[in-house]
Amino acid sequence: MTKRGKANVKTIGVIGAGRFGSGAAKELVRLGHEVLVVDKDPEALQPLVDSCHTAIGNVESMQFLSEVGFKNVDAVIVAIGDNETSSNHATINCKDFGLYVVAKATHARHGKILERLGADKVVYPEHESGIRLARLLTRSSVLEMIELYEEVFMMELQAGGNMLNKSLSELNLPRRYGVQVVLVVRGKHTVFPVAPTDVIREGDKVVCIGSSESLNQV
Repeated sequence: MTKRGKANVKTIGVIGAGRFGSGAAKELVRLGHEVLVVDKDPEALQPLVDSCHTAIGNVESMQFLSEVGFKNVDAVIVAIGDNETSSNHATINCKDFGLYVVAKATHARHGKILERLGADKVVYPEHESGIRLARLLTRSSVLEMIELYEEVFMMELQAGGNMLNKSLSELNLPRRYGVQVVLVVRGKHTVFPVAPTDVIREGDKVVCIGSSESLNQV
């Protein structure tokens, strides 16, 4: 696998195509980067085959990682959460390639091990996601929240503050925060589908979709 010529485009390797790994891969692709994802499970890779370079194999094997092109990537995300041994081996192998490694850990003890093995950055996505969700749910303006699919939430929000008396085009929530307004509840009436010219009024309830991180910014 060769890197693209554009200086601002990175080639990122992702080891593990679970919820965290696939989410990271999709976001990297959306941002315009080239992504190589490896996993031992072909079914886990299937949703990514049209947008990413994918390879099935033993992620603990340095030979496998070398053969599929990991020596040529700019950085690696070790996204294995259910097998600490595999995560440790993958981290060691990628550091032996001289790569910048971001590794996922599910608890502090494993995080310390990954740091000692050379991981440049250790992340705790479940913990961080839980904190974001807790902060979101305890906001007085949040009336209801439902997880639709893999960190995608639908939230009913009591309109207030900077939202009032502005049109949806002025608020520009999709571009600013990655949040999509689905409908507006106005008294006994429902505004659906919404239009860019619809203005948010006092007393409105706004139903929108986004990640917990995005919704926290609204």
